[in-house]
Amino acid sequence: MAQVMVNFRIDEDVKKNMEQACREMGLSMTAAFTIFATKVGKEKRIPFEITAGQNHSGPHQRQRRYAEIECARGEEPNGLFQTQKQLEHLCSEIRQSLTAIHIAIPSSITGLTMERIRLLCGVELKDKAMGVSAACKSLFSERSGKIWKKKDPSILDHYVDNLSSIAEELLDMEHTLVPAMKSYQGTQSDDFAPYEQRLTAVSRRFDELAPVMQQFLNSTVCGSYVQTVITRIRKAAASVETPYVLTALENLEKLVLRHWDAMEDQTAARLESDYLQTLELTLRELCQAEQEGGEAGGKAALCLRVMNVLSQVISDSGQVRQEWTQRSLEAEVEALERLAAMRGDIAGSVKLEG
Repeated sequence: MAQVMVNFRIDEDVKKNMEQACREMGLSMTAAFTIFATKVGKEKRIPFEITAGQNHSGPHQRQRRYAEIECARGEEPNGLFQTQKQLEHLCSEIRQSLTAIHIAIPSSITGLTMERIRLLCGVELKDKAMGVSAACKSLFSERSGKIWKKKDPSILDHYVDNLSSIAEELLDMEHTLVPAMKSYQGTQSDDFAPYEQRLTAVSRRFDELAPVMQQFLNSTVCGSYVQTVITRIRKAAASVETPYVLTALENLEKLVLRHWDAMEDQTAARLESDYLQTLELTLRELCQAEQEGGEAGGKAALCLRVMNVLSQVISDSGQVRQEWTQRSLEAEVEALERLAAMRGDIAGSVKLEG
């Protein structure tokens, strides 16, 4: 299915709130907007009520049409593919705008301001744009592709937004500065000082891209597993009042984020589907004891024991996996017999050690 890029501006606080909500739901902003657009196209209506009392005013939205992008094999592209194509197109558009401005500078206009504009478009901004393009190519190389499952996509969305803003600014200057230079009748360049200031500001915005990319590369929030784990922990602990349990829960969250890269997918899935259920149950029991004014110490101790198990599963998953492979078949059979006897599925007694 062919894809197009849609670019628009929204209030910064609105964007932050939406990013947070999307992360909690395991979605990217692109996926959320796609769901909205799909529903509008299918139902031919806005999927919520809009009244005259609502204020829809906002900054001027400037739409630009981008080249259509076809996905290999005719399949709908995933978020990674879409982001790659967006970045490639933005880098190409930036290079085209810089080239158009640079070659349009007439030799008849002299002065420091015009020389500065010539250097910005022909050297400084061009070099920075090439650096961004190289960084994007490295990010989507075959070797780097494996890291994507372990990174926070919202940070890269922020990178794309910033680069898109730069592309918009340069395109706007291409459409205004180039005609202004061609129609200028004078010889001094002081009248173009505002354009030089805008280009200088663009250069500073290029410098702000590298830290964002590094933040993405250093991030460890990934996929729906880890976000589901964090969301479930926070939801279960929402009414907990015992201070040392809350501290332990904060440490558990940090442990999840720190060790998720090294955790096997199978272990992560078991953590989400099995271990968290017990933690949620003990936290509910603790909340109930706190609300009823009863003795909450025992319930809190159970919560700490469960969190200790979770911490070991998370931090020691590699060592446990290695020990598992080294266990003998005889030990596995003995463990199976003990489990069946404890559950009452077979006759016989189980000797409890300790």
